[in-house]
Amino acid sequence: MMIDDEFITYSDSVKALSGQKTFTEKNIDSSKRAALLESFFQSKKMICDIDNCVVNFDVERIRKSDLIIIDYHLEHDSPDKTLSILNELKDSEHLNMVVVYTREKMDIVWLQIASMLRGTYDINSLLIEYDNDEVTDYWENTVLPDIKANVGYSLSKDEIIQYITSNKTIGNLKQLLNRDNTLTVKDDRDFLYRLICEYYVQSANILPNEQLYHHVNGDVNGVKWLQAGNIFIALYHKGQDSYENDAENIWATLNESLCEWRPSYYQLLKSEIQNKIEAEALSFNIHLANDIYGQAAWLNEIIKAEDGVLKDDNIDVIFGNLAEELYIKLRKNDKLRGFINSVFDTYKQDFNAGEERDSLKYCAREMKLPTNQNITFQDMYHALNMNLSSRNYEEKHISTGTVFWDIDNDNWYLCVSAACDMVPAQGNDPHHERLRPHRLIKALQLFPVRPDKALPCAHHSKYIYAYDNNKRKYFSIFNEDKGLPVIDYMIILNHSQEGNEVNKRNATAVVLRNNDGEIEKVNLNIKMKSQLRSGYAERYQAIASQYGARIGVDYISVALP
Repeated sequence: MMIDDEFITYSDSVKALSGQKTFTEKNIDSSKRAALLESFFQSKKMICDIDNCVVNFDVERIRKSDLIIIDYHLEHDSPDKTLSILNELKDSEHLNMVVVYTREKMDIVWLQIASMLRGTYDINSLLIEYDNDEVTDYWENTVLPDIKANVGYSLSKDEIIQYITSNKTIGNLKQLLNRDNTLTVKDDRDFLYRLICEYYVQSANILPNEQLYHHVNGDVNGVKWLQAGNIFIALYHKGQDSYENDAENIWATLNESLCEWRPSYYQLLKSEIQNKIEAEALSFNIHLANDIYGQAAWLNEIIKAEDGVLKDDNIDVIFGNLAEELYIKLRKNDKLRGFINSVFDTYKQDFNAGEERDSLKYCAREMKLPTNQNITFQDMYHALNMNLSSRNYEEKHISTGTVFWDIDNDNWYLCVSAACDMVPAQGNDPHHERLRPHRLIKALQLFPVRPDKALPCAHHSKYIYAYDNNKRKYFSIFNEDKGLPVIDYMIILNHSQEGNEVNKRNATAVVLRNNDGEIEKVNLNIKMKSQLRSGYAERYQAIASQYGARIGVDYISVALP
């Protein structure tokens, strides 16, 4: 799709033919440019819509386009509308490729777009929040005058680009502040490093949009391309007169910029799958569409469900069926499978043709990870095994395979109770009745192990991989000293109460212990960390069950002479 406010629309053309409207030379040139672009992309079998974005413009409509070509100034000399569109596209669920063309200086446009995509903070609010008169005085009387005079604490264009794309403060700033003995507290100096950099980002952002920080990728010179969230932007300088080669040049600029960005295979696959889902309007006809009786039965189950939780569970089953059919459809799509194979074939060919012979280092570099640290490769396979065996905890309540953490005692556990015993609405045994709304659970205690044990022996299937507070955790289900599992029991309080998004990961448990002959209740604050996938959860449940059903017999050993 091409968006240009100077483009002559079909309705305006009709008015011109009937003498109701006239056009400037600029309108005619823009329309000629649009016609050439439309012809070029149609020759590549890409649909090219053209819009002047004046009235009734919907961002949701353009986000599904394979490529968006947009004029930087959609409202006369103001880029506000274009920036607003780019900001919305950044947060869409579809990877959007955009070419912004402009007659402005490329470095200025790059900086304005980058600062908007990244998000800015109000400098005065930061100072008020920091609440330090000495720092505020130093900012107002020393730093700010330097910046405005473009001396001392001012930043160069390259330093601003470096900060936006790395979020790291500039070394020169630290040296300057360290040499000045006015501020002796390190936290104060660190705050000023950040404040100076944020001042430049805020100054470049012409949209007053305080928002959460987004990481921005871009070319090192800050003139060619940017990427943040789900948007990739290539910049193209619009010539004053000549536009005959614009289409070819725009296409070449986009391809060069994409090659410089080097998106990961995951980003490519996600984008292509999204395209297939949207473009082909995949129909569902494997199970549900053919089984009208099943649909009627599920409708009845949902209508008659008085309990909101039971109703949601039934709807989740239908969601699951639809998702399964979609997966089967995508898996059988030959074009999609061919695209995926071609992506990995390209990596394979690049590796075979390159000088790097270590595939671990090659793959780390392709994912923009450091290759000079062994911990990188260790973290790669921790992440791989964690992804294979578990997923984020999104359950309504603790269940079979839930990995949780006793915050107070720093102990980790794996729930191995039967799944049916963990459904709040179920359980008719006497202890269920006595404890309701609380629930007794069985758990395996997890024991920390070193990475050099858990990774080489991952195939032994006795290790749990977790992630907490930016640290990778490795656990064994066996006490390494005895080679046996350790089973514990605890009561989850108010198990039947479904938590909201904030507290559903947290719960309180009770364990019992002896205190001078009396039974003492001890509360544990627990936090749900992850959920093992099907198969993995059942394996560890079976191990706990086998250990719990063990039968001990006596033999007598003797030391032979």
